[in-house]
Amino acid sequence: MTKNFFSRTVGGRFAGLGASLLEQIKGGVRNVSQAVQQSPPRMEPNTYSDIGAMQAASLHGNGEDKVTLSITTKSGVEVKLSLDSQDDGLAVRMSTSGELSETEAGALGGLAQAFQEAIDGMAQGQPKISLNGLMQFDQNVLASVNLHAEVKVRTEPQSTQTLDFQADSAQRKVSFKGVAGSLDVKVDASKLNALGSQEQQAKAMSSYMKQIGQAASRGHGDPALMAMFKDAFGALHSNAAPQDPHGLPVAGKWRLAAEDKAILTGMADFSASVSQTPKSINSMRLTETDGFNYELSQQTTLAGASQDERSIRQQQQSKLSASFHMPLIPGVPLRLTEAVESQNYTYHQIEDTASSDAQLAYKEGKLVKASLQQAASQSTHVMTYVMGKLESDTTTPTQHSVQRDLLTLLWPYKTGTTDQTVEGRDERHKQDLLTLNDEIMLQSYPGQWISPWQGDAMLAAQEAKNGAAGA
Repeated sequence: MTKNFFSRTVGGRFAGLGASLLEQIKGGVRNVSQAVQQSPPRMEPNTYSDIGAMQAASLHGNGEDKVTLSITTKSGVEVKLSLDSQDDGLAVRMSTSGELSETEAGALGGLAQAFQEAIDGMAQGQPKISLNGLMQFDQNVLASVNLHAEVKVRTEPQSTQTLDFQADSAQRKVSFKGVAGSLDVKVDASKLNALGSQEQQAKAMSSYMKQIGQAASRGHGDPALMAMFKDAFGALHSNAAPQDPHGLPVAGKWRLAAEDKAILTGMADFSASVSQTPKSINSMRLTETDGFNYELSQQTTLAGASQDERSIRQQQQSKLSASFHMPLIPGVPLRLTEAVESQNYTYHQIEDTASSDAQLAYKEGKLVKASLQQAASQSTHVMTYVMGKLESDTTTPTQHSVQRDLLTLLWPYKTGTTDQTVEGRDERHKQDLLTLNDEIMLQSYPGQWISPWQGDAMLAAQEAKNGAAGA
């Protein structure tokens, strides 16, 4: 702490302290309180010994930069850790509400490096959300993990960047607010029987990440903010326990058949949003703000009175609203001032939506309904200015949709099949389900197979077409 105290950065102040504090639990330490305080100028030693001690004690929980971690074990013991820093002081504290077993102490100490990674991420000049380690907490031993961090941004004007993280058996949440913007991600971890295998979850995660990437590219989202959004989204969906591998019901719910899981992403339900701080970069037209807002969600409904009368529905949705300025001549930097000569640019406004709705229903144990409905729309509004005058104003809408009846596809055995053996028919059915599972994911262009690079190329071509039309 004495060494860290002389650092000029938040990262230097907190370097290694979180890990060191939490690691002590494995060595039997349960309560710690320590502070380093700079002596006030021209103060007599005896006077400082009293007042300085009080000042050091008051720093706990009140630093300009602070990080707190609270972990509750399955047995109900709560462990709290805090790190506080300000110009003239540095303090750490750890408290334990009860006795810890050796297993609990090991699980807590095992998160030491993960805690430090979360601290280091927030303490960077460009913050980073590093929660993957904390999300790997032993859910058989620990009930919940909560993290709160506040870091003062020492710029003009000064501001504060905050991070809140919560994870337990029912939900996971992350929220961040900073200079670049804000984000919120919430994951419902309670519907275990709707979760797929690790392979299925990984495939769905890859698809969602591509959706996020395409939205960021199309809407010109801030790269650092979108990277944090991806990190938070990925971290909260990690360490998710799927249904019992033997197909047994989980938490009193009925067992889902292979056909049921084929129309599900395999990931836990969630809601996620990211919002970029709006900027007015054109002093001549302050209403033309650069901004980026993106929302993504999934909701699964399992209903019915029994296994034989069950119904399943999974809805996925996304929405993008973005606006940005582009130079009239590619590669020429924008320098928009009140001078007419600088007013050569295009102003883009993006409004996109996408949805996927998959439904199944059983009656008397037989599949009676199976459908998939997907839709997406994109709208690009481009205004072109030359020497401050509006030369063109165009809006290009596109729409894609598909509706499918999946009953025939989901029947285990089809009439007219060329497979002569039961094994052959089973294998063909498994492949059909795998193919269907690829197609139920949220898509910007439903009904068409378009790779990520093709999607980006289409968007770039559309923007080029709009620009050419404006010129």
